[in-house]
Amino acid sequence: MPVRLLILLPAFFLLLACASAPKEKPVLPESEPMKTVKHHDFFEQGISPEAKTAEGLFRRDMHEITEDEIDDLEHEPLTEAEKEALETETCFDFVLDARETQAMENYFKLYTHRYRNSFEIWLKRSETFLPYIRDVFEERGLPLDLIYLPFAESGFNTRAYSRAGAAGIWQFMPGTGRMYGLRVDWWLDERRNPFLSTHSAADYLEKLYGDFGCWYLALAAYNAGEGRVGRALQSSGHDNYFDLINGPYLAQETRNYVPKFLAILKILRNLEELGFEPINWDAAPDFKELEIGPGTDLLALSGAAGLSWDEFKDYNPGFRRQVSPSDARVKIMLPRSKAKAAANYLESPSAREFAGYHRYQVSSGDSWWRISRQFGVPINVLKNLNDTRSDLLRPGQYVIVPASGSQHGHTASTMDYAQSRGNYEVRRGDTLWDISRKFKVDMQTLIAANGLSGNTIRPGQMLYIPGRVQASSGGQAARVTTTYRVTRGDTLWDISRKFNVDVKTLTAANGLRNNTIRPGQVLNIPGSDAVGEQGLRTTVYQVRRGDTLWAIAARYGVCPGDLQVWNNISSGQVIRPGDELEVRIQD
Repeated sequence: MPVRLLILLPAFFLLLACASAPKEKPVLPESEPMKTVKHHDFFEQGISPEAKTAEGLFRRDMHEITEDEIDDLEHEPLTEAEKEALETETCFDFVLDARETQAMENYFKLYTHRYRNSFEIWLKRSETFLPYIRDVFEERGLPLDLIYLPFAESGFNTRAYSRAGAAGIWQFMPGTGRMYGLRVDWWLDERRNPFLSTHSAADYLEKLYGDFGCWYLALAAYNAGEGRVGRALQSSGHDNYFDLINGPYLAQETRNYVPKFLAILKILRNLEELGFEPINWDAAPDFKELEIGPGTDLLALSGAAGLSWDEFKDYNPGFRRQVSPSDARVKIMLPRSKAKAAANYLESPSAREFAGYHRYQVSSGDSWWRISRQFGVPINVLKNLNDTRSDLLRPGQYVIVPASGSQHGHTASTMDYAQSRGNYEVRRGDTLWDISRKFKVDMQTLIAANGLSGNTIRPGQMLYIPGRVQASSGGQAARVTTTYRVTRGDTLWDISRKFNVDVKTLTAANGLRNNTIRPGQVLNIPGSDAVGEQGLRTTVYQVRRGDTLWAIAARYGVCPGDLQVWNNISSGQVIRPGDELEVRIQD
């Protein structure tokens, strides 16, 4: 007996271990990028600080029903108007069972009673974007009730991040966003662009309806992912939404998704009867789209358009930096009333491409890692900007750095950079309020542009005023002299218009007897908006095979945009081997 017991005991413990071992999680197919993107991978792209803040706000904003609230909600009474609203039909012919009907009623009470103020905020937010979304969905022939889906997804919060990493009013995951044409990287998160993401959402909803053949399953798949819903159908043996949600095949959140959306639709169809202000379909600004070049200084652009940085971000929440990407021309949306001033700025010399970058001189002990930490710019972005794969840096070398790295933290480096490009010297008695009024720049924009943590400034401090030219030693913004090399077809009148200088001033500054100029001639442009370049010497570089403006700029530690200005190279113009370029470098 003891021998038999000794033989059976190991077998018993082996079976016990197998029984208690955790089951292997199902592996999702590669065809479902929305769910294969890991949460930590999303944050490793540098999104973590803003995502954590936005996610906390999003969770408080969305007010998911907790188990503790369900019992209270079920016992809350309904008014006669609310009972009638619950009977309202929608364009979706949803037939709900008793459990779903109760879930819908719970969400209805949640948004009309307990979190009524939040729903009112959502309604106001929606007015900016609903007319645009309606036009897109009408053109695509999609059910118009779907335009209200962002109420269930994000409360129309353009900066919303979920704990899983979904973002924007349509709550795209990174992989799904990229699959449907949205850029998600260190520079941009176009999931937060309500205009671009609306087209992507329409594409995705069309695809889901094509996959499942009914809107119930399409909406469940929008919430949970098509792979998960497809596998639930396969494992359950069911072929319809109603049977599927009555089993344990989908998460509770997904089973409640349709009742939640239906509750929102019923509220929206009865706003005035329920005591809400109706949606004002004429409240949205008349938007105009503008294209901007690589490296555009967005702070200066917003200031020139008469917008604070926060206002610019409200219209263009997809930008994650105060400078546009280095590798592409991108589009911005502005109210039409502000677009003309912005367009004028974009045509001015101070808005040349790559103006949103500056040169950083490498010091002893510097490394890519240290510079990355100082400016809040990932190492791979820095190396791409400087067209290098090398890990080596030498003291005295110049590297190109975006004018602003992360918008969260790094205020010291922002302050250092603002000092280096400062164009206004603070005088005794100055306050930020006075300076903002003087230069017609929003105070919050001034604080952001200079990396300030408060309103305190001191006499002698150099401030960067977005859109203003370099300051002189006396503290006044100086209109300095720059140079321009004449190209074929140029006239003095063209050049005077380009630099906003009178023709007579041009002829006098260059000792011209008449208006005749020749290609290659270098003209002095007095009083232009270009920044002075004292202490620089000029050298000539002959373009070699394989050279690019980026590579040449990186070699000399200058900005590509400066190369374009010095050599009158227009955007998109090709340089060829044998071309001679003027390069201005530090003595």
